[in-house]
Amino acid sequence: MICPKCFAEIPDVSAFCMECGSRIKEDTLDPLYAEGSDREVYPELARANLLRMQGKHEEAIDVCRRILGRFPSNETVHALLGDIYADQGKLEDAIQWYELLVELAPTNVHYSAKLHNLRAMHAAQVAPPPPIPDPETKPAKPKTLAYALFGLLALILIAASFVAGARMNALRQAAAQPIRSNAASLSPAPNNETVRIPPPNPVDSPPSPAPSSAPTSGFAGMSAVEMELAQKLSQQLNGTPVWCAFDPASSRWQARIRIQSGVLSKTRVLQEAVALTRAFYQQYPNTPSLSVAVIAPSPNGGDVLIFSGDLNAQLAALEPNALNEEQAQILLQQLQAWWNPTIHFQS
Repeated sequence: MICPKCFAEIPDVSAFCMECGSRIKEDTLDPLYAEGSDREVYPELARANLLRMQGKHEEAIDVCRRILGRFPSNETVHALLGDIYADQGKLEDAIQWYELLVELAPTNVHYSAKLHNLRAMHAAQVAPPPPIPDPETKPAKPKTLAYALFGLLALILIAASFVAGARMNALRQAAAQPIRSNAASLSPAPNNETVRIPPPNPVDSPPSPAPSSAPTSGFAGMSAVEMELAQKLSQQLNGTPVWCAFDPASSRWQARIRIQSGVLSKTRVLQEAVALTRAFYQQYPNTPSLSVAVIAPSPNGGDVLIFSGDLNAQLAALEPNALNEEQAQILLQQLQAWWNPTIHFQS
């Protein structure tokens, strides 16, 4: 229904508008009116909602509690109390009032949807904050940081212009080699069995690069600048293979990480993607976004692409190891990414 006075959207079962307190129903057989709300609750609800709009939350709560003392099953008062606490940012109290409201009206989809939104907001609110920078480390001056960024971008563009022609064939080969698979390797596990990644063969694993040796990352087709960045990211990720590429046409970085072994779950894959993004933004903190891909070894040989998406600096502020399943589900709803539909992920 739509309130005829303030045009707010309200549930069909409500007798009063939760925004302005106007009376909606004239039917004296309504359960709220049967309690005596027709004469007593309406003016008090209107006053409580007016106090709420004026920012006098405590006074509005007192009025609502007096109404509940006489009419404890009044749904509109429960909803108004939940909204008042939500306005103050007290989401736990707002959730409690809407839980009581859903118990009073279990078939009301509007109340259930509002309760679901409040719980999602509360889960995002209690997520661990990003790490606090060291107070002793003084931030770079804006001008110095801007000059350094422009200089770095100029060097990258100059290097990319020299190697762009020679890299085209090598990049095609590199794109084909790490994602080799066949129909059997992409099919889901039978009987919903959990997919496990086989551990890498120690004989085929590349040796850790010595401090004086040329930088390597386990993937071919990279320029010297890209290979140097890939080596830095791999070292930050405890030797996990990383492949990097810079696209001069779109001025965007791409990075790919390879999960070596373990059980595949969307939370695990998301942790690896966030860890790679976090390591990248420590090198390039002012980059708008990073194209991230996650691959894993196939049981029949070669690698298979399981995830691809764009991650930004806001996601890089998260702590990957502290990302639990509930927080991962919230993040997955906000993130636009591609998941391999033929892979059976552990729930």
